[in-house]
Order: sequence, then C-alpha cells, then structure tokens
Amino acid sequence: MKLVYVEDCFCGKTIRVLSKLVNVKLEEEIIPRETMFSKEVKSKYPKLPALILPGDHIIFDTPVILRHLARNTPYYKGNDELSLIDSWMELYKSEVFDKAYMTVIMPILGHSPYTNRSYNEGLAAFKSQLSRFDKVGEFLVGNSLSIADIWAVAVLHLPFALIMDDGLKKNFAKLTAWFTKVANEPAFVEEFGLPRFCKVTLKPVLPPTEAAEEKKEGKEKKGGKDKKEKKEKKEDEKKDEKEEEGDDDAPKKKPPCPLDILPPSPFDIDEFKREFLANKTVETKRKYLQTTFWNKFDPNGWALWYSDYIKAEGEGEVLFKTSNLLGGFLCRIETMGRYGFGILGIFGEEPKLEMRGVYLFRSTEIPFFMTDHPSFEYYKTRKLDHKNPEDQKIVEDLSLIHISEPTRPLYISYAVFCLKKKKNK
Repeated sequence: MKLVYVEDCFCGKTIRVLSKLVNVKLEEEIIPRETMFSKEVKSKYPKLPALILPGDHIIFDTPVILRHLARNTPYYKGNDELSLIDSWMELYKSEVFDKAYMTVIMPILGHSPYTNRSYNEGLAAFKSQLSRFDKVGEFLVGNSLSIADIWAVAVLHLPFALIMDDGLKKNFAKLTAWFTKVANEPAFVEEFGLPRFCKVTLKPVLPPTEAAEEKKEGKEKKGGKDKKEKKEKKEDEKKDEKEEEGDDDAPKKKPPCPLDILPPSPFDIDEFKREFLANKTVETKRKYLQTTFWNKFDPNGWALWYSDYIKAEGEGEVLFKTSNLLGGFLCRIETMGRYGFGILGIFGEEPKLEMRGVYLFRSTEIPFFMTDHPSFEYYKTRKLDHKNPEDQKIVEDLSLIHISEPTRPLYISYAVFCLKKKKNK
C-alpha cells in the first residue's frame, strides 16, 4: 500500500502513527505544499491524503484510511464499540476539523483570510463543543487506545497549542488530562513532537479581510441612493478626462523583477525544495545537504544568509507573543516563490527566547523583498561562506530544527518555512 499526503500535514502524520501501531509498512509519496492544488496533482488525487490499495484502488479521507488500516486490530473492534468509535470520529471531524480549522486555526496561522465575524463565531462554536468533548475517561471508547483517540488527539494538537488557554484547560480538566496522556504516547511524539499548550488564545497574525469593504458598504447604505449616484457621476467624469488626455497617461508597463534578469543559474530551487522536503529524518536530511546540496549550490547565482533577531526590551519573554512576532514578519514577505527558501526558529525557554534562522536567496546580495520589509532592519544578518565548514554546520543545523527538536513540534511556535508561492497576476 502507498500513502500519498501533503508534506508536514497532520493528516499524513496521523496515518503514520497508526501504521506504526499496527505494524503496517507503507510506501509514501509526499506532495509539496506549493503543488498540492496543481492540475497534475488534482487529476491523480482529487483529495488528500489518499491510500493506494493493491489493484490501484484508492481510498480518501483520513478517518476512512484509519478505519481501513485498523480493521481487525485492537484499535477498531467490537460490535458496540465500533459504533461509538465511528461516532467520536465523526464528531471531531465535523465540529473541529471541518469547522474550527477553517474559521479559527487557519486564520491564526495566517494561512487563510477571515472576517472578525467568522473568526469570533468559529471560536464560540468550538468552545461550545468542549463540554461534549470533556465527557471522556482514560480513553474515548472502552479501556484501551482506539482510532477514535488517535484521530481526536491529532485534530486537537493545534487547538491546544493555539486556542485552549489556561482557563479552558482548567474548566475542561478531563479533556486536557486525556489529551495529554495520549499525545505523549511514543508513536505520537515521534510524529508530532511533545504536545504544546498555549497560556492565552492566540490571535490571527494578519488583519481581517473585507474590513474595508464592510465599512465602505455601511457608508454607502447610510448615504443612500443619492450618494451612490454622486459617486457614479464622479467616475464618469474621471473617465471622460482620461479619454481627453489620450495615451500619454496610460498605465506604464510594470518593469521586470530584477531577479528575473540575472544571468541563468544551474541551481534549481524547486528541485531543491522537493528533494529536501522528501527526506523526513534528521539523518537523511543531513545526508542530502552534505552530499547533494553543497555540490549543486551555485555561489554565483545564489547566497546563504544567517539571520538573528535583535530583541527590544520586553521581547522574547512570552512564547505566544514571540510566535506572533515571527509569524507576522513572515506574512509580510510579499515575494518569495522561486527566489528563495528559508527557515526561522524560536530557541530557548521563557523568558529568554531567541529568533534566528537561515535563508537561501537568488542573487549574491539580499534581495529587495527583504530590504524593503519594514521589520528586516531588526535582524542582524551575515552572509555565509558555502565552503566554510562552520557555516555549513549552521545551515545544516538550522535546516533540521523542525524534526530535531521534539519539544518544538508546531511551526507556529518554533519554525516557519518561507515557501510563499509567487502570485501570477
């Protein structure tokens, strides 16, 4: 059997947890995040994750795959227990995975747009379900671990790290105790790292979308029809003026990106990303960097940079605030795409947290999308020598932090890949 999943997606990690518990070895095909919505991927796999069975039959959806792998095992058996397991899995899928992730989790991570209304309603809906989730003993069903526990704990990893503040954890102590116990199982820790708990509910790193539109709509409604007609008249006048002026004021063609007119480089950044992310262990990633990356690296067309954040007074004392600071910095990098790749991390413990990382940029100098960044001046940067063993070690060590430090399992609290895809207009 072959498992196909998106790199760093918790659904793939969940299936890998069960495969280890039931001792089933799976072949793997890892889809990079930047290609997960491409026509090529969608034509082969309409939905991810997917499990390819013998005879090229394919099943989709994480709960379905978990049931298939757990069939006739201690993790999914018993007539009455099967119904209870299915019921718990459906509850967590419909109320947390399908709803809370889209309206709350993804906005907090900066991965999807939101409005204040949708975010607040989603957060309230999630909290309203906690009393149902709190009706749990040592395990969700029976006296042993089942796929209901595996699926539910996997789904709750991000809510506990981002939403479940100290007050909620205290009010729903049974839920917290059960989650903590299962999340610390060796198979879970191997895939997800040790569980992380937030002290306060984190806020989205980006401002809400449609805020300006909602304000504008409110003003137009308040002003009534006359205001709308006045606006249309103004637009018509501007249009007439533009036509009279002729082509002199026609919009000028946007100049090409300065990085696109650099001499060609033999180093393929997309190929590097695919190969680098395809390696899942510390040993294989380090081996790839040492045996392949350094041989392919083109110092005439690319450069490596070490970055260290210069903290102001009071910064780096609280993890969630430092995470938001890091997330906000990355979300404001408007152009990255094929021009670079980087990993930033949060190191140390409260109240002495540090932010540092490494970048790979097209060009031998720091590109414009970083120098124009309003917060880049607060980072101390140093160009790395690809032939210097000490600088090579810096690149290798920082490139492995997302899998070599199990106490920092969530990229919102320890590392973020700069894999922003360039938007084609």
